[in-house]
Amino acid sequence: MAVVALAGCTAGDGSTADGVSGEAGYVQPGPDESWVVPGPDASEPPAGQVMTDPERDALSTFALDIDTGSYTRFRDAALNGMSIDPSEVRTEEFVNYFAQDYATPQTGLDVSIDAAVLPFRPEHRLVRVGISSAAVTDEARADTDLVLVVDCSGSMSEAGKMETTKAALRTLVSSLRATGRVAMVCYSTEARVVLEPTPVSERDGVLAAVEELSPQESTNAAAGLALGYDLAMSMRTEGRMTRVVLISDGVANVGETDPDGILSRISTQAKTGINLVSVGVGITTYDDHLLEQLADQGDGWHVYIDSDAEAERVFGTGLTGSLVVAATDARAQVEFDPAQVSGYRLLGYENRAVADEDFRNDAIDGGEVFAGHATTALYEVALREGSSAEPSDLPFVRATVRYLDDAGRAVERTGTLSGADVATSLGEASPRLRQDLVVAVLTDRLVGGPWSSLVSDSDLRREAKALTGVLDGDPDVTQLVQLVDRVAT
Repeated sequence: MAVVALAGCTAGDGSTADGVSGEAGYVQPGPDESWVVPGPDASEPPAGQVMTDPERDALSTFALDIDTGSYTRFRDAALNGMSIDPSEVRTEEFVNYFAQDYATPQTGLDVSIDAAVLPFRPEHRLVRVGISSAAVTDEARADTDLVLVVDCSGSMSEAGKMETTKAALRTLVSSLRATGRVAMVCYSTEARVVLEPTPVSERDGVLAAVEELSPQESTNAAAGLALGYDLAMSMRTEGRMTRVVLISDGVANVGETDPDGILSRISTQAKTGINLVSVGVGITTYDDHLLEQLADQGDGWHVYIDSDAEAERVFGTGLTGSLVVAATDARAQVEFDPAQVSGYRLLGYENRAVADEDFRNDAIDGGEVFAGHATTALYEVALREGSSAEPSDLPFVRATVRYLDDAGRAVERTGTLSGADVATSLGEASPRLRQDLVVAVLTDRLVGGPWSSLVSDSDLRREAKALTGVLDGDPDVTQLVQLVDRVAT
């Protein structure tokens, strides 16, 4: 087998093709070797690890997702010497956590595409489809009515979960405008209102109610959300935003315990513009699936709070965009040219797939994108023989985003990329694309994906460390480097 380095193909003198020296690490399979890592049944590789031939299906369609909870839960586990189950690793949420470099549209959503040669598979490309949303200033944002639905079950006494919850709520309340209103529901075996709708101008009273929260008995999340949505419906006022914020470890053991059952009780309210933000806490006794699916089905988004700094990031500086919906029922469709592409695979979005024929069916639920957020889809793309040697000016990939604007009208925006516009090495690529490759290699390693046998620990650590040189001053990247050092051993 030939050996290549992450920053570029290794030259005879030990330097890489883009001038970056380094030891070899990635193993490039020969022409007869399969890149797919087989699952327990060798005839059926795991979902997301198989290339699709565009001659059979040229379209990849999925609902957009701005969640980040999978990454912060991984971070919490890694910093505490623990691990998370591979089923909780969602590549798109890892990538979504980090800043990108997409242009911000004036309204709604817009799409951009770039790509680079995959150094460990020279005939393959890493294609990045970026979708960004319009920003909104705090002054332009409508006043907000929030219903806080807080898990007060016995499991919240573990691992500092209730203390983390209170810290997050204090940050949230302190960041709200005085013209907003807050109500709060506490649920254990039963649910009860612990704070009637109260103006944020009475902040001391709201914060006092937060301090009174304490762990109690069993966990009836369905009752808590049902009461929370009833309260939110009663607070709805023309010209104001109404949101439900659930804070929990996701463990539901009384009443309905699955997201479908819980959301079926509140489906009408969830579709009336009362979006649900699910906030996970607690490294132990945690139900990732419930909280992630509640956010998806509740037309909202899912985060995980592992520190005061993360609470400030989500509810302090990031609050304005966290509450304003920039686009509803948003989905993307990416088309690959069969004449130039022999195979492609989407990294992540396994539970966000939409049938190709439903791309323009607005009766099919998409994802909600909130103002100031970006979401990214990464593809591994294999080119047909000869396509890489003579890059075409014709697009080999076309990406379209479709969403409903605030008047309910369907809007589509499209971007394309040709082979001639692909960066021939990581040194020529956008620093944020290099960042996303490191993140994707990391998640691949965590799930035992098809790149695991091609990627050396030393290469992954070295390329992660190189990011600090091209993205100097980004603390999230600095921490990513530290996490890679911990897990790439």
